[in-house]
Amino acid sequence: MSKTQSSRDVRRRLAAAAAPVSAVFLGLAAILALVGQPAPAAAAEPSTCGAREAVLERLSSRYEEQPVSRGVTATGSLLEVLASPSGSWTIIVTIPNGPTCLVSSGEGWSTVPVLLAEDPVV
Repeated sequence: MSKTQSSRDVRRRLAAAAAPVSAVFLGLAAILALVGQPAPAAAAEPSTCGAREAVLERLSSRYEEQPVSRGVTATGSLLEVLASPSGSWTIIVTIPNGPTCLVSSGEGWSTVPVLLAEDPVV
């Protein structure tokens, strides 16, 4: 998949997953700054935000994506990865008392098993 096709797919997914609510639209760079990570080169496009329940419902109904992992960032935001059985994935961030924003999406998600050492060295 070319970079142009991938970029178009991300824009299409972000637009499709946006809830029809009036929410504050934050730039992707601002979202990534809130979660404490550097912005990628493609961060010039704004992120799409909405109510968390509406975003989750839209990703579920349109792409069959469900949360597969989540964590709380140093700034208190909830970061979640959603994935579908077909391998599509989306990363969302929910700001405390604020909107849920789509950060990135793509294809080819796979679960990697956690390997535990039999006799760990301390």
